[in-house]
Amino acid sequence: LSLILLIIALAQISPAAPPPTPTPTTAPCINCPPQAEPVSPKVLNLRGRSIFVQPVSINNGSWVPSADPDKAQWVFGTLINYVMGLNATQENSDMLQALSEADEITLDLSNGQTLKFNYAGRQFVSPGSIDIFSQQRPGLTLVLLGDNDSQRLVVTANYSTDSEVGQAVPSRLAQIGTPIDLGGVRVTVLSGRMVFNAPGVPVGSAFYLVDFSAENIGSDAIDAAQFAITLQDYANQKYRLSETASSLGPNAPPTGQILPGLSATFTAGFEVPTNVTGPVLVWSFKPTATFRAQADVAVPLIGPTPTPDPRSQISVQVTQAYFSPDQTEMIVVVGIGNPGNTPITLTSSDISLSTPDGVFAALTGAEPGLPTVLQPGQNQAVTLRFSRLPSNSSVLRVFLAGFQLNW
Repeated sequence: LSLILLIIALAQISPAAPPPTPTPTTAPCINCPPQAEPVSPKVLNLRGRSIFVQPVSINNGSWVPSADPDKAQWVFGTLINYVMGLNATQENSDMLQALSEADEITLDLSNGQTLKFNYAGRQFVSPGSIDIFSQQRPGLTLVLLGDNDSQRLVVTANYSTDSEVGQAVPSRLAQIGTPIDLGGVRVTVLSGRMVFNAPGVPVGSAFYLVDFSAENIGSDAIDAAQFAITLQDYANQKYRLSETASSLGPNAPPTGQILPGLSATFTAGFEVPTNVTGPVLVWSFKPTATFRAQADVAVPLIGPTPTPDPRSQISVQVTQAYFSPDQTEMIVVVGIGNPGNTPITLTSSDISLSTPDGVFAALTGAEPGLPTVLQPGQNQAVTLRFSRLPSNSSVLRVFLAGFQLNW
């Protein structure tokens, strides 16, 4: 039987963005999150002082000094960039004028967490300026109130990712990296992060991306498209999966079948408001919408910038594809190059062959055997053997590269 092969490199297409949709919170669950009040800042610590914080509401920059000069005013709702006002006493003015990169600035929250910030700079703005209230970047903005009718001293500080190191989460929530077995699926959350500026992000919103793996530990095939996944903030507001947000991750959105014994890695994305209540969000998973239990995992609201995956530098080319003599296997030969400076290990979880509908083939063999290590600068030919699929078209993925094979 002759085989005519057409190889097409896959391109990612982003569908239109649906709005975030809150959903009820009545589903029974395992490890349910605590019913907590929205988290708010309580104490501002800088240059040896601890200043108690009180919430205020303002409109269009119309902001008057506090009646209590010893307290800081926090603009209610600013939960990404915390905006606070300090009365223009001599002590406060001298403190803000003296702040530098050497100073540690921390903010104690009502849930016991302490956020850290690094001094970024100071400027003068008009009292009516609303730019200081922007929630596009995590940070801290301190405003001196009442010193000058035409200009206000403003100090800005950037959020420090050191705040996430060793952060405690509610004891009833699983943590990132913990495998959870549920209904024949072993699910593990790998990472979570907020994305503010990306294609398809509506004004006033952000995307939250969660990378997770799902392993089929049962005896029947699992349809990943049936996974029921939601994100819940600390005010108990839930958000549904967003196709647009999910398509921006390093992995495919949850879709396709996972055969027994195989695993796959996906990205689940959600559209959330930029002032979503943190500091901890809850990622919830059920194998199907009707499954009676769910797994809940705590993910940080503001995570460190992810290190680029060294696998993204790997080059992959398909050089041959043909059927075995008995027509029961499909054999694909790929050339893999590692141009980076880090050894990369190729394992069976980095390889998949599936139909466009998401039916996965079993990887029955590889030469050289797996796992195999690709050293920096190494080029390696790898022969892969798969069980034949019931389709004349298939999708091959090796590391982060994808190819469509037609015959």
